Amino acid sequence: MIRNVIFDFGAVMFEWNPLQIVNSFTTSQPEREILLRDVLQHPDWLSLDRGTMLIAEVLPKFSARTQISPRRMEDFILHIQLSLTKIQQTETLFYKLTRQPYSLYYLTNMCSAFFDTLYEKHHFISFFDGGLISGKELVMKPEQEIFMRLCERYQLTPQESLFIDDNSENIQIASTLGFNTIQFNQTPTCFQQIEKQLSLH
Repeated sequence: MIRNVIFDFGAVMFEWNPLQIVNSFTTSQPEREILLRDVLQHPDWLSLDRGTMLIAEVLPKFSARTQISPRRMEDFILHIQLSLTKIQQTETLFYKLTRQPYSLYYLTNMCSAFFDTLYEKHHFISFFDGGLISGKELVMKPEQEIFMRLCERYQLTPQESLFIDDNSENIQIASTLGFNTIQFNQTPTCFQQIEKQLSLH
């Protein structure tokens, strides 16, 4: 029996599309490619998510590597945060679940500064029963440790928990650890699958 529902944030609760982010920031194709390759897909971005580097530390590194001015790079980081808009249908699902006897948690790879911005901006995050942010924990998905830490901190049993994430590797690890899982995409079929598994019909 499922008692807990665990949500990823990026591409589940909030839009996260790196290609769209760079395309909406600049019309210059060379700049788009640089920002995608040397910022969003660079190992330093993972260090930011993991919390082993702060935005203040990576900004000069990103700027030096890309030859893009620090001011422009700051604008890009702000643009990324503004691009994290909530996915309306997931928010609706979330509110529906708050009226059900489920405990609700989040488990996301995100730098703590981004999370703090989202928390201030979106009231619904305060309705979660708890959760872990990789940038605060210094471990990240798909490492087993972050899943086990979530269970330990909130006394969760994987077999009684449904984990919803868009990333196949994260889903695979969670399944191995005994979680019920649904790989998320923004389709009616996916939402129907979630509602069916949680008996929301």
